[in-house]
Amino acid sequence: MSIYIIMSLNTVNVIAIDEEKLKFRVSVSFDANLIAQGQGTYKFLLPAPTNIANSDHYNQCTIKCNGFAAYCGAVVGDPVWTSSNILHKSAALEITLDIPSSQTSRTTNVLAATNLVGNTDLGGYKEMIFLDCISIGGGNGVDYALANAAGGGGIAACWRGKSDTQPILCGNPFGKSLTIRNVDPIIDAPLWLQAMGAANGADLGLYIYQFDIVMVPNN
Repeated sequence: MSIYIIMSLNTVNVIAIDEEKLKFRVSVSFDANLIAQGQGTYKFLLPAPTNIANSDHYNQCTIKCNGFAAYCGAVVGDPVWTSSNILHKSAALEITLDIPSSQTSRTTNVLAATNLVGNTDLGGYKEMIFLDCISIGGGNGVDYALANAAGGGGIAACWRGKSDTQPILCGNPFGKSLTIRNVDPIIDAPLWLQAMGAANGADLGLYIYQFDIVMVPNN
């Protein structure tokens, strides 16, 4: 006769503090209408939050963009993506940082002269973000339906996305002045939000980014 004993085991997740200290979450936002920069290119200083982020023992890290959102303020009822002052649709954008990396590549094929070969850009942090357009309301209590009824549905539009890929190995970004760019992945040009009715192509976007960074020991 066989006797089967079923035991219920309690599992415990063990968190190693030293490993957790290598993880950082960085959020950065820009209101392009209020700063002296824009049109898809923005600068900021990324200070080192702890000694680990500023240590010579960690010259590299992995980086992943875990969130991106772009929209215009309530005064803009007709937001639209533009690149080189040409209005167009955008289903995706590439986020780049001027951080060294030998792990990335992007190839565009838009010219007859490079057909079957493409134009390839190697290196640097690159992250492709595939965009969804959602309603976030129009401000002042105006929801998407009311905004549409008033003929200004664009007020409520917000484009957002996140990376579904693995983090990429890059140089240590902490303690440096960085440039972040929204890039049109088709024509390889800066991408930003403007008012469709404006002729000057002014960047009126509000942009929010979130990155997860994990330091990697030199050895």
